[in-house]
Amino acid sequence: MTNPKVQRVPNADERAMGAFEIEEAGNNYSDPSTQREKGTLLKKNKFIALLVITLVGFAALILNMNWTGQNVLVASPNNVRNQSRSLYHSGARFGGVNNVGHPGGAKAAANEEGIAFADIVIPTPKVKHAIASLNRPNIVNHWGHYVHDEHRSPYASHLYTQTKAFLDEQQESYLNKMQEVREKWGAWNFIDEKESRFEADFSDVEYKDLPTDKFPHDAWQGDATYVSSFVKEARALVTRMQEGIYAEYGSPLNKTQDDGTIIPLTSDEQEERDDMWKIHVFDTEEDPKTLKGGIAKLSRVAFDGLVRKLLHAMMSNDDFFAVLGGHSAAAGHGNNFQQNRMITFQKIMEPVFDKLGMRLVSRNMGMGGVGTLHFTLAGGDLYGEADIMEWDSGMTERGPAIDLFNKQAILSGERVPVIMTAQHFNVMAETNGTAWMGVYEGMPTIPETTLENQDTIPYAARWFNEKNEKYNAVCWENRDDFTPLTTQEAHPGSQVNWHPGNRQHSWSGRKLALVLLQALQAAFDKWEVGIEAEGLPLAASYWHVGDSYKNIREKLRTHITTPNVNEAGDDVRSYCEGLIPWLPRLCRVTMHGFGMWNPRAHVDFDFVNLIHHAKNGYKPEFPTANVYNGFDLLPLSQAIPEGDIDVHAIAIATTNPAPELDHTWVDDDNAVTENDEAEVPPNRRWLQRASELAFKRGAQLQESTKHELKPEEPSNQVRKLLDIASDGDSHNSDAIVPGRGWEYHGWDPVKGFCDGSAQSECGRSPGSKCLLTGANDKHYDVHGNSLSGWLVFTVPRVREGIIMARMEWWCGQKNLITEKWTQVDDGKTMDSTPGNQTTPSGVQTGQRMLKPTTNQLVPQDLYMDYAINGVIKTMNRTEWLSHTNEFIKNVAVWPLLDDESMAENNEEGEDVEVAIRFRTESKPQQSYCISHVYYA
Repeated sequence: MTNPKVQRVPNADERAMGAFEIEEAGNNYSDPSTQREKGTLLKKNKFIALLVITLVGFAALILNMNWTGQNVLVASPNNVRNQSRSLYHSGARFGGVNNVGHPGGAKAAANEEGIAFADIVIPTPKVKHAIASLNRPNIVNHWGHYVHDEHRSPYASHLYTQTKAFLDEQQESYLNKMQEVREKWGAWNFIDEKESRFEADFSDVEYKDLPTDKFPHDAWQGDATYVSSFVKEARALVTRMQEGIYAEYGSPLNKTQDDGTIIPLTSDEQEERDDMWKIHVFDTEEDPKTLKGGIAKLSRVAFDGLVRKLLHAMMSNDDFFAVLGGHSAAAGHGNNFQQNRMITFQKIMEPVFDKLGMRLVSRNMGMGGVGTLHFTLAGGDLYGEADIMEWDSGMTERGPAIDLFNKQAILSGERVPVIMTAQHFNVMAETNGTAWMGVYEGMPTIPETTLENQDTIPYAARWFNEKNEKYNAVCWENRDDFTPLTTQEAHPGSQVNWHPGNRQHSWSGRKLALVLLQALQAAFDKWEVGIEAEGLPLAASYWHVGDSYKNIREKLRTHITTPNVNEAGDDVRSYCEGLIPWLPRLCRVTMHGFGMWNPRAHVDFDFVNLIHHAKNGYKPEFPTANVYNGFDLLPLSQAIPEGDIDVHAIAIATTNPAPELDHTWVDDDNAVTENDEAEVPPNRRWLQRASELAFKRGAQLQESTKHELKPEEPSNQVRKLLDIASDGDSHNSDAIVPGRGWEYHGWDPVKGFCDGSAQSECGRSPGSKCLLTGANDKHYDVHGNSLSGWLVFTVPRVREGIIMARMEWWCGQKNLITEKWTQVDDGKTMDSTPGNQTTPSGVQTGQRMLKPTTNQLVPQDLYMDYAINGVIKTMNRTEWLSHTNEFIKNVAVWPLLDDESMAENNEEGEDVEVAIRFRTESKPQQSYCISHVYYA
């Protein structure tokens, strides 16, 4: 079967997958082997595409000789009306043929149609220090198409182990509910009267700060009618969302009297409600501690920065990243992953951002048993880009590590985020008042739930005190396309008193949503003011971000250059500079890193990517993979009860009619024919196989760009410095050849997609007893011993002369590869016989040993050799143990390179080859673990 290829790839500038990908309304299913599903992405052949581009380009040249943007005629992704729907603002992007959890999408998938089968190329930002933060599954977004489809109930999917009659009932109830939502709350209704438009090209401009005179003459950003209508519709949507959240926590705009009549709040009641839900925005001269009540506080400069960010993302149709760093409570332990605060935020706000022309990507990067330092030492590489970033790790982290979190958030990547944390330290003074800082406050006044009044309390606020119904997470929702290999538990573990339940997580997500919703309202105000003052498109001074980012960073770098003490002898270092006393400059340089712990925002930053293959082709790798693909079905037991406020339904409601897809099927288990053809309509098994085809393609990751880098030339400067430092004990006569005894190791290692987002598919191992937990946080590493040989890897673009490794001296489990060896690499270091050796005794898992001692695990004759570009140095046991001190829980690092002079005349940096091995004769099988490399 021919696989249709898209002619333009979906990117951040092309909200609905781009030009020449037109979704039509007509659709009559007959047989997937003979007729392609209508109502899908109609693939134009390359000749026609090129011809249209040429003609349009010529027309653009005539109409606007000064415009240098993309000469592309764009069309609506879901052209379900005679009127032209806006490419960016139709509100019709989710569902349709891309909802493969329903028959129409499954039938399209059987013909290899839909976004899962597209050739997706993720563009590289113009800013050199931008961090890769989008993966292919984030763009395919099967989860979003399943959850946000306003015309198909997520609880009516053919994937549930339920009768067709039950699923049909769910669908009918859902359609009635959505109609009631539209009638009561309103719905998105935006139409672009123009049939086609030229698009602005942001791809060749740093920060996407396109000058006003570079917008095409009829781009939507410069059309007064379009912008006026869009802002009006957008403001109404945001207001609906705000009121919906207030209502679900018992604070509606209107009140119901005893006789059932509904009347508006009095002015006093309205003022009390406003105070309860207030988001304080304070000026520099104000003391935020005097501001009482409300749900959040942001400095004026932070709020204005957030408004600027949102205007920028709307003007440039950009991505917007929300990121959380924290401990197990923040990660959502005890709940299903889809119930944690960032994913509940994503669920209600992704459809809002989509209607406003932005792609929202939210990530929960919390991890159990640690704080945030293990990620922060890598700058933003492991977190990914962030526009708003939360810190929540108070149980596992204190002091300097949090200050470093704030500073690296500012210094890393393309974007400077708004940082929401209670721990600001002196960052405002250190940035001359320019950093964008905020903090969440408590909660609105919610009536206490009791057994007597529980039925009168709105569902979201019911048992908010967690005295009852704290958790409703389950380990499995029966589905017909996969049966777990291991009996599933009733609910996830870790349901302890210090882990919040699903309602507390939902509330935390709502606070973030309300902050952004208020900022959006302010952005619409500023947009209208700017248009009135300076016309269209909106002037750069209102929405460009590059200069703001540069200014904040320069202020911070300039300040954090102080000596240890001032003239009076006072310690004047920042909190951050005291974290690692021998490396205070990590507080002013942009750190980078690769790691093996999950979650990681992007496939590029897996430490294993850097490891060199042994002579025989061996390289540590996952011993197993996920046992099923695709989104997890929403548990039926977690559905919002009928009649309660559903803010998500408010978010997805539009006036768009349903695409005319054929969703017919029959509920029987007759086997399909050998030719994989089915009767019309198809049965459940046929649909399941079609959905699985899309799931497998959608789960495919793009190839990493960071595979086994090798420096072009060794650094003579580094060699010279290390030769001097080694003082004759460099072991330069030893050949550095990648070893074959390093093993993949950790917490139930299974290959999946674990980026902390709603699209993640993580932890689905064959032996899992709670597959629906979906937890992204896993501790993985490679471990080796004296028989494992050299671990060789290349660190890219080292500029500041810093390389460190996070290691564990206590991981201490037996290496199953080397357990029967008596010599290094089993005496086969130079053996190039092809083959990728695997763990001989099954999956290696690990957890921290209970209170081991260094005398137990670190022999007296331990040495660690490490090489930088071939120059070997050695740490003896005493020196090696000096680095086992943990700066915060579970984070100890070993310095491999510290050469500040490398930054001189080294703007681009250089690739540096690093090698590590352990040596001991008394305990050759004692293993040590390496999980991260950090550098600058």
